[in-house]
Amino acid sequence: MPWPDVFLSLLRLEAGYVSGPRLAKKAGISRSAVWKHIKILRRYGYAIQSRHGLGYKLVGQTDLPVPWELAKVLHTSFVGKHIVYRETIDSTQNLAISLASKPDSHGTVVIAEQQTSGRGRQDRKWLSPRGGIWLSVVLRPSIPTAKITLLPFVTGLAVYDTINTTGLDARLKWPNDVIISDKKVAGILLDISAQADQVNYAVIGIGINTNVDSSAISARLDGIKITSISGELGHTVNRLDLTRSLLENIERYYVEIEQRGVDTILQEWKKRSDILGRKVTVVQNNKMIQGVAADVNYDGSLLVQTDHGVINVVSGDIHVSY
Repeated sequence: MPWPDVFLSLLRLEAGYVSGPRLAKKAGISRSAVWKHIKILRRYGYAIQSRHGLGYKLVGQTDLPVPWELAKVLHTSFVGKHIVYRETIDSTQNLAISLASKPDSHGTVVIAEQQTSGRGRQDRKWLSPRGGIWLSVVLRPSIPTAKITLLPFVTGLAVYDTINTTGLDARLKWPNDVIISDKKVAGILLDISAQADQVNYAVIGIGINTNVDSSAISARLDGIKITSISGELGHTVNRLDLTRSLLENIERYYVEIEQRGVDTILQEWKKRSDILGRKVTVVQNNKMIQGVAADVNYDGSLLVQTDHGVINVVSGDIHVSY
């Protein structure tokens, strides 16, 4: 049991205040260490009152997705059974990739309260202040290499379902964004190591603008419309609950594609996306493709109907006319 959980259990045993000496004796630490532990727990989001002569009292729980709290509520078989948590990190994706080659890394999740060098597709900077959900999931898939490009679709469905539990109407935008009212609320990144007939590992990075100031992020991005869950709702949401839901949904959809194939995943993704049938402009290395988004192929590529025929689009920045 991690020390925060041990220490919190001591506070929860008492209805009122617990003295510093009693906490020190029960935890087997010094009285100065008790104060250090209290400060750390407050930083983790727990509300702890302190009164001279009485001691400490736990009066509020955290909503941060810390491992010891997730372990109590997470119902998965492998995703999140091992969680690495950092208050600050350069990138959860970088740390997850460094762990991915280990044989027992399948399902490992790396979570951070903030990232200093978070990245999106094409190595673009992903702004990740405190208040969001920033995490990476390590998978060692048994699915064929040809299907690995559909993992962002699996993840997109998981993010969609998670956000929509708040009552918002999120939609999926090809290839790996989640939007609300044409504004980006979440993004997905995939890093893989594969051979011709085998996937060594896949690391899925997920960033959800949860309880963050989206206007501050938008001000630092040129021409990209950004929103957040709290901004849309007008109040903050519980990130511990959302992270639990997200990890459970990832495992559910991952098992679906692993056991049943791509058909269901693609059909569900299409239902949750509003891109099909709309006019789109795809930008690829200063080249523009204009047409109508006709369908999504079995490898996840976008079929665009142009004046010159159907073009199979594998990557690019897409602009949708609503």
